[in-house]
Amino acid sequence: MGNWVFYSCLLPIRDLASRVDFAREVHQSKSLSDMIQRQLETNRAKQVSDYLENQPERFFNSLVIATYGGQPSWHAISSVKARKSDVELKDLDDDVVESVGFLVFRGDERLFALDGQHRLAGIKRACSDGLSEANADEISALVVAHKTSPKGLERTRRLFTTLNKTARPVSKGDIIALDEDDTMAICVRRLIEETEFFNNDRVAFVASNNMPTKNLISLTTIGNLYDVLKILFTQTKTELKASSAELQRIRPSDERLDAYFELAKNFFGLLNDHFEEINQFFSAENTERVVDRHRGAHIGSVLFRPVGLETISKVIARLSASMPLEAAVTLASRLPRSLSSLPYRGLMWGPSTKTIVNTHNVTVREVLLHMLGFSKISEPVLLVRYRKALGNVNAKLPKKIIH
Repeated sequence: MGNWVFYSCLLPIRDLASRVDFAREVHQSKSLSDMIQRQLETNRAKQVSDYLENQPERFFNSLVIATYGGQPSWHAISSVKARKSDVELKDLDDDVVESVGFLVFRGDERLFALDGQHRLAGIKRACSDGLSEANADEISALVVAHKTSPKGLERTRRLFTTLNKTARPVSKGDIIALDEDDTMAICVRRLIEETEFFNNDRVAFVASNNMPTKNLISLTTIGNLYDVLKILFTQTKTELKASSAELQRIRPSDERLDAYFELAKNFFGLLNDHFEEINQFFSAENTERVVDRHRGAHIGSVLFRPVGLETISKVIARLSASMPLEAAVTLASRLPRSLSSLPYRGLMWGPSTKTIVNTHNVTVREVLLHMLGFSKISEPVLLVRYRKALGNVNAKLPKKIIH
């Protein structure tokens, strides 16, 4: 392709782990090489390792491997025979037939990954941890030649950056719509398809937390719904609490998935029972009037803004460390919810611009928790933070709620 000759190969995973190194070879400077190594020393390697050992439907893109030194040689299979008489292999030209064969290494070649370094780090970790024979797969790799001359190094570095610059992570929208391992994504889809909470247009099919201004019928976006479930599953104290990495990469058993889905339904059921405006929304046949009442330039409820729903969910998650989930929701329902009220006015809602402000979300959350007596920040420190955010040296923290 272009002026690169490449070989598409299969390698046993253990050979890949033992024979292939990281892309330190593209730099003559040890400091630059060490920087590449530091980039790989993250928990990503463990995530990949766990994926290899625990996901029956595991699959990787091809790694791109550069080789230099030694004496690699290509052995084409010149005679290819068909198993079925209706396949006319005799019509294939020599270039096609000779493209199948074996790439043979003598053993003294240097091999390093240009693309797929985190996958390689995970493979090495899995093999060193004792990867089971059942999971010792063959891995697809594209092999290219590398030269150690200044021009060769430049050419390989350019390929390295091209491969890594043009790669794009899977979008949040694609994850929500398609991911069959991500627990939050699966539960979002089930909430939409199997419950009346978010069926039809009760949720906006927007992957971000930005609710379209013209949307007058949805409570929130699917992106925000995903984030709320992530808070519920990873921060709220329940028997199902787990890390986001675990929930995003390894599909739970069907029984455990059902338990997460029941937890999600229970959470929104509790919001329905204890927050009047949520009850109005969920019980309405036509949601437009409810949304118009609680979201718009006239202000409305914090729960009808994605950032507000996320903030209240985080407050509930913090409270759940000290009480059952239902008690946490009940207590949170005593907080003010109008965006014109403190602490939202000036921090989450800009009175002059009549728009949502997203720069003080942590302060808002801690002030809300302070009002309930559960903030982890001392009152003097929180007061300084609150005044700075408001730009008012005389501001006082909102009164605590007696409960």
